[in-house]
Amino acid sequence: MQPSSSSSSAHPPDHPNSKPPAPPAPAMGYPAPNGNPSAYFAAAPPAAAAANGSAPATFGVAYPYPAPPHHHHPPPHHHYPYPPPPPTHHHYAAHPPPPPTCLRRLLAAVVGAFLLLGAATFIVWLLLRPRAPAFSLTSLALSRVAYSPANSSLSASFDAALLAANPNAKLSVAYFSPLASVSFAPSSPLAVASLAPFGQGPGNTTTIAFRLVVEDAYVGPDDAAALKTGAGGAVDVEVRLMAVAVFDRGGWRTRRRVMRVMCDGVKVVFRGKNSTEAAFDGPPRRCDVVL
Repeated sequence: MQPSSSSSSAHPPDHPNSKPPAPPAPAMGYPAPNGNPSAYFAAAPPAAAAANGSAPATFGVAYPYPAPPHHHHPPPHHHYPYPPPPPTHHHYAAHPPPPPTCLRRLLAAVVGAFLLLGAATFIVWLLLRPRAPAFSLTSLALSRVAYSPANSSLSASFDAALLAANPNAKLSVAYFSPLASVSFAPSSPLAVASLAPFGQGPGNTTTIAFRLVVEDAYVGPDDAAALKTGAGGAVDVEVRLMAVAVFDRGGWRTRRRVMRVMCDGVKVVFRGKNSTEAAFDGPPRRCDVVL
């Protein structure tokens, strides 16, 4: 600890030739401890100045200065902007106006009428139960048979009779646009003819007689063999009938249906010296009916 200035002026020096001591440097306070490790001194510290042999009296006082600021770039902005708020007013599609009440009632009435009509038709059909008519071939005869071997042509007349029976006890049957045909099995038709419309009452039986005329129709070799044989030869004939059938019960009628009558494999036997006539000999032959 250094003596104060008052005590040094009161006591004389020990040696008369010694120079008076230099006045002490003015008292200075110690700087506050530096809490910043990055601070630096304004001048060289005292130890470094004494080692270099420079003037030791005066030296720079170490004042802490803050380190020069480092230029750091701001961190990247990783936050995405918030979406805009939803609109406060929502626009909805306008609902279509409901159909008029009268139109809905009309549609409901039409649908109801169709349903009632269908139900009534189904009930009537269950009660009446329409059944297909039955057909049988009662007779078949060929006359004026003329075969030409030169051009394999045939001319003849076919006379046939069908027995039609209506098995329905409450329904009558009407036949429209009947069409009859005849052919040698299984070749194409030799002759086709339209017949007059006819009808049958409930439980009625009717005979349908018709004639088909063949003029210069082609006949294949297999069918022509029986024509060349003469008396005793036989050939299979197909007689068919097609018509539109409608069942009727008072004011109630069924829809139109196509009816097909097929009398196939009817064997006719030629007779006479010149084989100009042939006939079907046997009981009535049952025909197939598709309705």
